[in-house]
Amino acid sequence: MFYFFSRFLVRLALPIYLRKLCVVNFDKLPKGSPLLLASNHPDSFFDAVVIGSVLEQPIHTLTRGDVFRKKAAAFWLRQINLIPVFRGSEGRQYVKNHDVTAQESHDALKKGDAVVVFSEGICVNEWRLRPLGKGTARMAYKIWYGDDALRSMKVIPTGLNYENFRGPGKRVSLNFGEAIAADDIQTSPQEYEKWLREFNDILDRKMNAEILTIADEAPKAERERQLSEFFDKCAPSGKNKNPLLGAIGWIGRMIHLPLYSFFENKAAKLTARSVFYDSVLFGMLLYLYPVIVVLLAIIAAVFTGWQVGLGVFVGLPLLAWAGSKY
Repeated sequence: MFYFFSRFLVRLALPIYLRKLCVVNFDKLPKGSPLLLASNHPDSFFDAVVIGSVLEQPIHTLTRGDVFRKKAAAFWLRQINLIPVFRGSEGRQYVKNHDVTAQESHDALKKGDAVVVFSEGICVNEWRLRPLGKGTARMAYKIWYGDDALRSMKVIPTGLNYENFRGPGKRVSLNFGEAIAADDIQTSPQEYEKWLREFNDILDRKMNAEILTIADEAPKAERERQLSEFFDKCAPSGKNKNPLLGAIGWIGRMIHLPLYSFFENKAAKLTARSVFYDSVLFGMLLYLYPVIVVLLAIIAAVFTGWQVGLGVFVGLPLLAWAGSKY
């Protein structure tokens, strides 16, 4: 229940937090097949939020295991369908959990849900695909050729592209690539290591086709040019926007500035402006902003009448939306 409630809030909040979310090739996703989405990982947990907001079926996301060590945190993370992944480097006691992770993913796929794996293994705020680990290949092999095999599963190369990694008002492009089926791998499953290498070569090529690549050494002006060129296909920059809409957007931003500044500063302190900044900021706004709006609407209704309270309840989110768009 908490997962579906959270997804409902996300679908309301993302159009406010993002200036534009463009989804490419959504109509080409295989119907009726279990889906393993192999994605890049440029913006921490916010990546899973974006992917989960557009899929019809529930998603289960493989997540670094250390965040599950506290029981209270583990309970709530489980409520939103996160599956822990422990690395051998974290201690031998966690190696046995690898099979548990694979089994939970397999069970989710059997139900018709989707599983999201971040194939780079780590999160870095950058515009390129990092070298792929073998985790995705091993998982696909186990699902296709292990016990209770799901040969109908498809691996979907997925590209997340962000205009920036700091706060609201950005454009985002979520690109789904051409599906990979078991029969696309020419190497015999008996040649395990060779099979893994071929799978990764195919996945790397297809993921790169969906991801904006900007060299680390590119000058700032060149980076901005490439970003503008890429995202203008998603939504124009809006430099020549309607003056009336621009004024409404400005009012929306000014009204929300004190509240947003509070959350922005809090997120910065909690994350030291690390790769978790967007996730923490969005998470706080997702769950606390509706509470604040409801409380303000109740206060307005008590002191000035229900009509004003209703206006506050409806008007504040609309102004926030206008502020992000105009």
